[in-house]
Amino acid sequence: MHSPRNTNRRSALVLAALPLLLIPACATGGDRATGPANATATAGPEVRLDGGRIRGAGDGDVLRFRGIRYARPPVGDLRWRPPEPVARWRGVVPAMASGPACPQASDNPKESSEAEDCLTLDVTVPRKKAGGPRPVMVWLHGGGFNAGRGADYDPRRLAVQGDVVVVTVEFRLGVLGYLATPGMPGGGTFGLQDQQAALRWVRDNAAAFGGDAGNVTLFGESGGGIATCGHLTSPGSRGLFHKAIVQSGACGTVMLPNAVAPGTPRIPYWRPLKETHAATRKAAGQVGCASGGGAKMLECLRAKPVKELLELTGYFTAASYGGPQLPVAPERALRDGDFARVPVLSGHTSKEALMMAGVMGLLGKPITDGELPDLLRQGFGDRAGEVARRYPRDRYGSADEAWAAPYTDAIFACPHATAQDSLARRTKVYAYVFGDDTAPAFIPALPGFPAGAGHATELPYLFEVKEKPISLDGRPVPLTAAQRSVARDMVAAWTTFARTGTPASGGHAWPRWRQGHRSARLITERPGSTATTAAPRCDLFNRP
Repeated sequence: MHSPRNTNRRSALVLAALPLLLIPACATGGDRATGPANATATAGPEVRLDGGRIRGAGDGDVLRFRGIRYARPPVGDLRWRPPEPVARWRGVVPAMASGPACPQASDNPKESSEAEDCLTLDVTVPRKKAGGPRPVMVWLHGGGFNAGRGADYDPRRLAVQGDVVVVTVEFRLGVLGYLATPGMPGGGTFGLQDQQAALRWVRDNAAAFGGDAGNVTLFGESGGGIATCGHLTSPGSRGLFHKAIVQSGACGTVMLPNAVAPGTPRIPYWRPLKETHAATRKAAGQVGCASGGGAKMLECLRAKPVKELLELTGYFTAASYGGPQLPVAPERALRDGDFARVPVLSGHTSKEALMMAGVMGLLGKPITDGELPDLLRQGFGDRAGEVARRYPRDRYGSADEAWAAPYTDAIFACPHATAQDSLARRTKVYAYVFGDDTAPAFIPALPGFPAGAGHATELPYLFEVKEKPISLDGRPVPLTAAQRSVARDMVAAWTTFARTGTPASGGHAWPRWRQGHRSARLITERPGSTATTAAPRCDLFNRP
């Protein structure tokens, strides 16, 4: 029996890490005036943007420019409108503090945000002199479509080792990012449009930081990876980036029941616009705004405080297709060949859902052999028996692993393989599987829980992440020397891809993913491994 104190501590640790999947938990921040969202200044490098001048700060081997507005604050009448350009400003505005996380709710008040004035980005530049314009990498954070913060990812390692400019972006989430009413311009896609506005800002301002506006890589993980895949198919994103990296979330990713936490339902990331209209009517009724409909309903919703609107987050976990930004579902667009012809690097961890199994245990719902059949029925319905036969229990060391294996394939591996096949028909595709089973997990496991490369375990190999992997007693878990070597190879591969369109590490280019030869780079402590992922069980999950 766990003591209440230990149970509460474990629950707190889980809530701190769940943004990597879906549950909101990020930093707070305040509203700012025009120009970059900062309040104080010290001497630092100064650059001229298309809107005015800003001053950043030196930070060891990098230069930082933080809290730069890329769009007007989406407040008042601009709530639920497409992002608008920032007005020009006079003088030199300090850019030394990151902007706040966009509005999101959490059970922990310290990890919530009500700051609607949040459309900012951070730019990290190597301090050393460049030999020419540097590639630019634009990062979209994870957290589903309703949580997360770009500023929680420090890209110093990518910038310095890879000699690239890195931009991390804040964008609208949840109810403020994906609500829609009939006739609303851009409805259901405001978060995606914010990301496009940030890419336009990069196009117009990259040169001020020594970046090459003609060589921009869009990359993201989890919800950010799913969004990146969506941008490959969006007409409004064409020409704004030249390469894409899709990590642990493809166009066809759907969260199955219990994947985010015990009792959570099936959660898609794309849905028809009409479904979002219906969700908006239900949500409006919950806060007393349903009467009158149309313009009156929207006027009532715009008058509501952010805190009250955040109670509606559960209605808005998906972006909408059927409008100008996403004419059809992104997965269908890939299948039809209607996507940007840019090189793509795509992949996932080898045991993604092991993180989800760990969450269930820490929240008091451990997966046992007795409960495994029912959990498979909840996840796969009438296919549960076939899933159990194709993933026999005696193949795995624990019930956790027996549950996580089909969830990993259904949510991540198979949607990635399907997307990679569609993309490879018309463009260069490279794939990877992050399989370092020694990688520290963001959510600490109970004693005896199996080790493995679960969801998000690759992130500390690329970034210094604010929510560092932690042990059960709350202490940070640093990378070992062997893991740091893997990290150097990963950074080399990601930034070489950004520079050339072909990932390489250890002096060797990676093999391409091709239909009929599904070759993926296996990232482990044994460098140079290649996994041929035939995905023999994907037929089980790809059925209509």
